[in-house]
Amino acid sequence: MQVLLALLALVVGGLYFTVGLRLGAVTMMPTQMYAAKGESIYSFRTSEQGNRVGVSGTCTATNGSANFYMLGADGAVQQSASCVPGQPWAINLMAGGRPGFYRLKVEYNNFSGKIDVTEKRAGGNY
Repeated sequence: MQVLLALLALVVGGLYFTVGLRLGAVTMMPTQMYAAKGESIYSFRTSEQGNRVGVSGTCTATNGSANFYMLGADGAVQQSASCVPGQPWAINLMAGGRPGFYRLKVEYNNFSGKIDVTEKRAGGNY
């Protein structure tokens, strides 16, 4: 049992110092992160002209930063937001236009804090 606990501590420590710790999925539930590095990409599909998709919520950083980019169906950035230490930041990003796949790209730069966003949709049928 002690060997398993030591191995678990080694794995968690390795994750912390390489990619950081991420608990939860950003668009599903509040996510607490510690020294997170890298990026996450979440896809949203629209099926009609004029449909809009995005996320809204809050982000509170204690260290580092998290940058949010809402990418259109063509891959171009339509909206962006940053979360840096200080006050809680509101995140409200929407993208839309032609049918296709839209993506939320989140870049973590040694980010420690909490992200709580949910998916939003507007206009038409999905």
